[in-house]
Amino acid sequence: MEDGAQLASEAQQNAEIARVAVKIPPFWRADPALWFKQIESQFVIAGVTQDSTKFHTVVAAMESSVLSKISDIIINTPTSNVYSILKERLISSFSDSEEKRLRRLFSNVEGGDKKPTEILNEMRTLSQGKVSEELLKQLWMQRLPLQVKAILSVSEDNLDKLSVMADKICDTTDVTEMNAYTTQPTLDMQSLEKRIEEL
Repeated sequence: MEDGAQLASEAQQNAEIARVAVKIPPFWRADPALWFKQIESQFVIAGVTQDSTKFHTVVAAMESSVLSKISDIIINTPTSNVYSILKERLISSFSDSEEKRLRRLFSNVEGGDKKPTEILNEMRTLSQGKVSEELLKQLWMQRLPLQVKAILSVSEDNLDKLSVMADKICDTTDVTEMNAYTTQPTLDMQSLEKRIEEL
């Protein structure tokens, strides 16, 4: 009987240690779904499986501006699936709508100092499988430096291989040349329109 009580006590202590071991990073408003993936990996490592433990661990780490979005769940805590309810609410409250994501995909993904593979990853995240690989390839190619686009246009490789190839080309090409992104003509057009207005 004593051994059973000791085992139960040790199990409880281990559970407490596991809870302490989970360190929740600051809430990532830009991508709450990815933030949840990160903390769920920590739950797995720490051996946290209880729904209520996950819920309270997340709530305890939240800043007040985020808590205000889920105050009804905290004040009137559901009796079951509380972690899933919390997760769904936070993702729906902070994630961009599908329309906004697609608008960003088509117009606002900038090349800048990002590697071609980073640009592709960002575009894939925004598309969430709603855009065909062929269209994604065209959109991605538009954001590459002119020299890289010219080299890749003759390749029949898939998008992942093309992005790796583009990284290698960028690594071996002069940085000043890489600044000639295909967005440049748009900037020149704006400059031209401004001059016309001044005239």
